[in-house]
Amino acid sequence: MLYIYTSMIYDEDDKPKFERLYNTYRKTMFFKAREILKDDYLAEDAVHLAFINIINNLDKIDEKNCHKTKGFIVIVTENVAIDMYRKLKPGSDISFDEIDYVIRDISPSVEEIYEYENENLIIKAILSLPKNYSSIMMLKYSHGYVDNEIAETLDITESNVRQRLSRGRKKLEEVLKEWEVDYHG
Repeated sequence: MLYIYTSMIYDEDDKPKFERLYNTYRKTMFFKAREILKDDYLAEDAVHLAFINIINNLDKIDEKNCHKTKGFIVIVTENVAIDMYRKLKPGSDISFDEIDYVIRDISPSVEEIYEYENENLIIKAILSLPKNYSSIMMLKYSHGYVDNEIAETLDITESNVRQRLSRGRKKLEEVLKEWEVDYHG
């Protein structure tokens, strides 16, 4: 399968980078997809689609910061799996928030990268938000993506990105007030 993916990459310099990503994260991606879809075959399909999405965004991935890379890859995989889950339920209007309770956290190791107590607390607060807000906020504030890159990566509109960011910030403020933390974001 790796050969098929690398044949889709035109820049020869990106092929070794993708191979390292593939070998490092494919099992994690499969685990996350299976956690959402509850089926091995569907999880494999989700991972395949996620890898195609990653190939299309390979220039945005910085291998030096493996925690950010892992967070990005997990977010892409989760969103692909959620989209598949929605499509498999014809006629149901299941909301993103309902799926959120199944996949509450991105990965415990994401929190380990933050050295300062306040940053760590804010990341924990972001990760406690519903998935549709936390994934966009992590892409925006932790990975440095701009709205159009987030929209392209998650296959949603830019206005949807801005709306989720706005709502996510409001929910984040509520969480931090609840935790008695002063935050002005």
